[in-house]
Amino acid sequence: MSDFVKDTTDGTPAEPESHGVDLVDGDAPAIRILVRGDLPPTLEHDGRTWAATRETHDAGDAPAIAVYRPA
Repeated sequence: MSDFVKDTTDGTPAEPESHGVDLVDGDAPAIRILVRGDLPPTLEHDGRTWAATRETHDAGDAPAIAVYRPA
Protein backbone atom coordinates (compact mmCIF):
# COMPACT_ATOMS: atom_id res chain seq x y z
CA MET A 1 0.00 0.00 0.00
CA SER A 2 1.19 3.53 -0.75
CA ASP A 3 2.69 5.68 1.99
CA PHE A 4 0.04 8.26 1.08
CA VAL A 5 -3.10 6.20 1.66
CA LYS A 6 -3.97 4.82 5.08
CA ASP A 7 -6.40 1.93 5.29
CA THR A 8 -8.41 1.75 8.52
CA THR A 9 -9.65 -1.79 8.69
CA ASP A 10 -11.61 -1.55 11.95
CA GLY A 11 -13.74 1.41 10.76
CA THR A 12 -13.15 3.37 13.95
CA PRO A 13 -14.77 6.82 13.52
CA ALA A 14 -11.92 8.41 15.49
CA GLU A 15 -9.49 7.21 12.80
CA PRO A 16 -11.14 7.71 9.38
CA GLU A 17 -9.63 6.49 6.14
CA SER A 18 -7.05 8.82 4.65
CA HIS A 19 -6.53 9.69 0.99
CA GLY A 20 -3.47 10.92 -0.86
CA VAL A 21 -3.95 14.21 -2.73
CA ASP A 22 -1.62 15.96 -5.18
CA LEU A 23 -1.93 19.75 -5.37
CA VAL A 24 -0.87 20.54 -8.95
CA ASP A 25 -0.18 24.04 -10.30
CA GLY A 26 1.21 24.10 -13.82
CA ASP A 27 4.77 22.81 -14.17
CA ALA A 28 5.66 23.32 -10.49
CA PRO A 29 6.32 20.12 -8.53
CA ALA A 30 3.13 18.70 -7.03
CA ILE A 31 2.54 19.02 -3.31
CA ARG A 32 1.36 15.70 -1.88
CA ILE A 33 -0.79 15.81 1.24
CA LEU A 34 -2.88 13.36 3.24
CA VAL A 35 -6.59 14.09 3.78
CA ARG A 36 -8.53 12.19 6.45
CA GLY A 37 -12.13 11.27 5.76
CA ASP A 38 -14.05 12.04 2.57
CA LEU A 39 -12.39 14.22 -0.04
CA PRO A 40 -14.05 17.65 -0.19
CA PRO A 41 -14.72 19.56 -3.45
CA THR A 42 -12.18 22.21 -2.37
CA LEU A 43 -9.21 22.32 0.02
CA GLU A 44 -7.38 25.19 1.71
CA HIS A 45 -3.61 24.74 1.84
CA ASP A 46 -0.89 27.29 2.49
CA GLY A 47 -3.28 30.23 1.96
CA ARG A 48 -4.66 28.96 -1.36
CA THR A 49 -7.86 27.26 -2.40
CA TRP A 50 -7.58 24.08 -4.45
CA ALA A 51 -10.45 22.45 -6.37
CA ALA A 52 -10.92 18.74 -7.00
CA THR A 53 -10.60 17.51 -10.57
CA ARG A 54 -11.54 14.18 -12.08
CA GLU A 55 -7.83 13.48 -12.57
CA THR A 56 -5.86 10.91 -10.60
CA HIS A 57 -2.26 9.77 -10.41
CA ASP A 58 -1.52 6.06 -10.44
CA ALA A 59 -0.21 4.89 -7.06
CA GLY A 60 0.71 1.38 -8.18
CA ASP A 61 -0.81 -1.23 -5.86
CA ALA A 62 -2.57 1.44 -3.74
CA PRO A 63 -5.67 3.54 -4.47
CA ALA A 64 -5.12 6.35 -6.97
CA ILE A 65 -3.95 9.77 -5.76
CA ALA A 66 -6.59 12.50 -6.29
CA VAL A 67 -5.52 15.66 -8.14
CA TYR A 68 -6.55 19.17 -7.04
CA ARG A 69 -5.72 22.37 -8.97
CA PRO A 70 -5.90 26.06 -8.01
CA ALA A 71 -9.51 27.24 -7.77
